[in-house]
Amino acid sequence: MSQHCACSYLRADAKQGGCNPLQGRLTPAFTLIELLTVVFIIGILIAILLPALAAARERGRRTVCQNNVRQFILGLHAYAGDNENRLPSGLSDRGADEHTPVLSRKTYGTMVSILGSNRPLMCPWLREPIDVPGGWYYDRYGYVLGYNYLGGHQGTPWPLVGMANARWTSPQSIVDHPDLPVVTELNAWSAGEKRTFAPHGPRGAILRYGDIDSGGIPSADIGAVGGSIGLLGGSVSWKHMVDMKVYRGSRSYGTTGCFTVW
Repeated sequence: MSQHCACSYLRADAKQGGCNPLQGRLTPAFTLIELLTVVFIIGILIAILLPALAAARERGRRTVCQNNVRQFILGLHAYAGDNENRLPSGLSDRGADEHTPVLSRKTYGTMVSILGSNRPLMCPWLREPIDVPGGWYYDRYGYVLGYNYLGGHQGTPWPLVGMANARWTSPQSIVDHPDLPVVTELNAWSAGEKRTFAPHGPRGAILRYGDIDSGGIPSADIGAVGGSIGLLGGSVSWKHMVDMKVYRGSRSYGTTGCFTVW
């Protein structure tokens, strides 16, 4: 049989399901040991990369919050420029029954107008109810912010009660001492409201709801790691939770009121 005929015969036989010259050849494959080795290496890479990615995300969160605090302070300076250097009032819609994360309806509206939106007043990580459309209005008190506003409050330093271990002085004018804190992140809790806020935890913001004792659950106890502190002069810096002190966040309430740290 000629070479041409042999090739024709093999092709025809292959089409008819006959002998296949490729049959009997082994297909390369991984052994079980090789597969386990690959899985092990991938696991190591994930273990190395995940903390780095989490740290990068947290750095991004901190940067966004620091920018919000700076914008908030710039808005305060703009307000003061039109009001004989006076800072916006820290009073609530109920007057002297004031809280550091609350602005009266009038003051809130003025600040939103100055800033162009309410975004610099709302922590982007503390979700519902902080981020409800139009802002979280707490009946008869005012708008609850995503930050502590420390300016324009009356009667400071407020007496120590409950967990509070430090006092603070509220700046009243933009020309007060530039190192006075005026905006801080909302590491805060309230036994009366059964809420605890921590804008920065190991995996992002933490909100705690539910029945808690009369002393409340501090932000540090649910995993808060720190927050940004904005000074009247405009500087903003990060502060670790272990270096923070506990302050009163409410004027008219005792142990059932708001407590906060910076």
